[in-house]
Amino acid sequence: MQFTGIYKGPGGVLRSFMVNREVLIAASLRDVGLRKTPVRVAVLEAVISSKKPLAAPQIIRRLGAETDSVTVYRTLNTLAEHKLLHRVRGEDGSWRYAADAAAPGVEAGEHSHAHFVCDQCGTVECLQRVPVPEDLVRSRDLGRRYDVTYAELVVHGVCPRCHD
Repeated sequence: MQFTGIYKGPGGVLRSFMVNREVLIAASLRDVGLRKTPVRVAVLEAVISSKKPLAAPQIIRRLGAETDSVTVYRTLNTLAEHKLLHRVRGEDGSWRYAADAAAPGVEAGEHSHAHFVCDQCGTVECLQRVPVPEDLVRSRDLGRRYDVTYAELVVHGVCPRCHD
């Protein structure tokens, strides 16, 4: 997939450029201090190209049978730790992964949106237009011994596909 951008060239003239996703992925990995490996690139490509968060087995299927599943699980954890992916727990208890703001081709901003989990089919979706309130945790008196890294808002219900 190609991405198009615009930059100011000599004399302030706007110029356009095209770059493929793999170049952007390599730059994103480098920006967070990670080496570019075939599995990291493939995992990011699979997650970024999906419209919905994916579980690890779904990602492994997309990468092919020759891909080592243990390496994929480690890669998912590493990419989540470096905020290139974020994860949300699905109805079945397994983690689902989606591209985070630092990933190539993803709109800037922090991972601060809600997720929807369908109680019938288990589908997990990012609700980009439903922000997690900034004071969700800050306004609560959790005490000194709690070190909150982020707040997550999960909305449960029935998705449009199951409604039909």
